[in-house]
Amino acid sequence: MKDKLFFALFILISPSLLFSAPLPFRGDINNKVINVDTVKSITEKQDWLDSAQTHSGKEIFTFNYSSNELYNFYLEKYSSPEQIRWLDTVMQRADVYIDFIDDLIHKNDMPPEILYLPVTESAYRQSAVSRSGAVGMWQFMKNSISPYDMKIDDFADERRDFWKATEGAIAKLRYNYDMLNGDWLLALAAYNCGLNRVKKTIDATGIADYWQLCEKGLLPNETIHYVPRLLAISKILSHMGRNGVPVYWRPPYRWERVKLTHSVSISRLSEVTAIPIDIIKKGNAELYYDVTPSGRDYFLKVPEGYAPAVQKAMASLDGKLMKFYFYQIKKGDTLYDISRHYGVSVSMIEGYNKGLNSSFLHIGQKLVIPALKDVPPYTGRRVSAEATKQVLDDPEKYKGSYIVKSGDTLWSIARMYKTDPYNIAHHNGILVDSVLSIGMKLKVPETDI
Repeated sequence: MKDKLFFALFILISPSLLFSAPLPFRGDINNKVINVDTVKSITEKQDWLDSAQTHSGKEIFTFNYSSNELYNFYLEKYSSPEQIRWLDTVMQRADVYIDFIDDLIHKNDMPPEILYLPVTESAYRQSAVSRSGAVGMWQFMKNSISPYDMKIDDFADERRDFWKATEGAIAKLRYNYDMLNGDWLLALAAYNCGLNRVKKTIDATGIADYWQLCEKGLLPNETIHYVPRLLAISKILSHMGRNGVPVYWRPPYRWERVKLTHSVSISRLSEVTAIPIDIIKKGNAELYYDVTPSGRDYFLKVPEGYAPAVQKAMASLDGKLMKFYFYQIKKGDTLYDISRHYGVSVSMIEGYNKGLNSSFLHIGQKLVIPALKDVPPYTGRRVSAEATKQVLDDPEKYKGSYIVKSGDTLWSIARMYKTDPYNIAHHNGILVDSVLSIGMKLKVPETDI
């Protein structure tokens, strides 16, 4: 009986001892300011912070900072019951990614508050798209991904790849920090409005302090609000339980990557490896469809410990981890019409049918088409809803060429050449909603542009 009573008291008094790892939320804003310069590095300082941040510990923050009107405004805003519920929803969404991000932040000797930057950027939504076209948890623009090994093609938008995008964001923030004389607040401001904008403002004014730049209105209004908002959210989330946000105790969530050299159906892979399909989708949110990319290496993210099962499936079930449709060419068929029916691009069909010439299809020729969605058998060309909206241009008009630049869309190019995007898509054998790659060559009407 005494043993049972002792065990019950042990659970009530020491719940943290029952779990294998602490929560990853390590930083906090200060009522007490600590001078960053008194320690050799963020990492050394973090060792001290971790020991001090018990539930009853002093509130601490790693930036040299004193509160102001904007910070107080956001602290009050996000402390409301409605916003606390919102923060709880966001952190549940972040749950499978946050340990990976936290580890990477600390490996790179960066402030722990950066863990909460995706809260302000995207509410930890991989599907987030801003008004300016920034995509993913860390909100990358198309023209900013090239240094970070992120690709956009018919299969995936790797701005939504939590692994690559986090590595890119950490590298970008670290570069901003190095270029701005080791000032994290300026580095964060540059993440929002651009490094060149911040550097030019500093060079023009001689002011290299974020708060002074804000006070004088020398930064964009969004950037003036950006850091105080992050600081307020960091204060609340760095001590979730203390500030009313539910705490969910669990061991750390770890991921690993498996290199795939050919396409697989992730739903089929889920079946043979017993990895829940919703976890595979969360870990590989960059995929447009059920299949992984073809024609290039791809790194599939799976929970730690599952890599051997994936590798075994790839080796023993080669060719059986993909679903395909098979279609035999009939009179009047075009790859464009076939691609529209099956919901794939012409280039994707060409990639799976080596040697296929879209200009010289042969009746009876057999095609292999990746099954990206469930569709009925193709029964021949039908006039699509889009095609009824306009008369297709004469192919003879499409003797000009255009090289795709950053920011281009079929709509913007169509306006430039006084046609419509459906015509350009049709005459280039692509879908009207295809992702355009920078440097891609398109057939367009001849013009003096």
